[in-house]
Amino acid sequence: ATSAQALEMSVSGSAGFTFATADNDETTGNRFSFGDSLTFSGSGETDQGWTVSASIEADGASANNYYDDRSLTVDMGDAGAVSLKQSGAVGTPASQTSSAYGSVANSLIAASGTGIHTADGLGSGTDGGVNLGYTNTIGGIGVAVGYTAGATGGSDHAINLSYSDLMDGLTISYGMSDLNSAQASGTEETQISAKYSMGGITVAWHDMSADDEAASGTDYDARAWSVSFAVNDDLTVSYDTSTADKTGTAVDEEVSSIQASYTMGSMKIKGHVSKADNSNFVSGSEDNAKAVAVSWSF
Repeated sequence: ATSAQALEMSVSGSAGFTFATADNDETTGNRFSFGDSLTFSGSGETDQGWTVSASIEADGASANNYYDDRSLTVDMGDAGAVSLKQSGAVGTPASQTSSAYGSVANSLIAASGTGIHTADGLGSGTDGGVNLGYTNTIGGIGVAVGYTAGATGGSDHAINLSYSDLMDGLTISYGMSDLNSAQASGTEETQISAKYSMGGITVAWHDMSADDEAASGTDYDARAWSVSFAVNDDLTVSYDTSTADKTGTAVDEEVSSIQASYTMGSMKIKGHVSKADNSNFVSGSEDNAKAVAVSWSF
């Protein structure tokens, strides 16, 4: 515990709507949805010169909570930063693949949920656990360590390292996590990722594995890459694709997406067309998703 002075509070928000189709072999229909939130944040400086910041997002995230992301961070300068978060868990193995829509392809196809295309890492977000994290830069290497204490054992921990000084425009990262939510066994994840930017073009790739430590557990391996192009300050287009294989199945699940976003001041318009082949690792099964979203920040 420590004292903070000269606290500064601010409120930011966003609102928008989405028109989407979520087709499972072309059998489901269309839908509209809203997105809106208010984020309350504040920061202040302690007697030691540390910066303490906190934020909470109110958006009616679930039936149980009227808030979503929460965080408390103590930045100690050269000594690094310590945080408690219920969002964006620190240390989760990081994939650097990105998209103009804001989500990579595999997260946009509902029926591909059986496959793991990127490391899960520490649980976070609405109704998730509170994660203790530490971040610092040591010798040019970015270090992020996270820990989630289990209520009755089976705690999770993760670490991710990143390095950007190998050559201009290139960032590489390596992460691993040990997830023991089942307690009797756990899942070990590793992920290596790289991103290279030159002008308006960014190319990224990752390779991930998830090993269930149970004797009859299910393992996953996945690879993904993405390319995005900033046509100008307002327009960005991208393509990303991933392939996942699962023990005990004969086919790989493949997901791909074409996306675009356009910004006009505080207004953003974005869209995607995404497809999954061998969805849920069923040979010949397809799933498609399309969406257009409009949002405003204030």
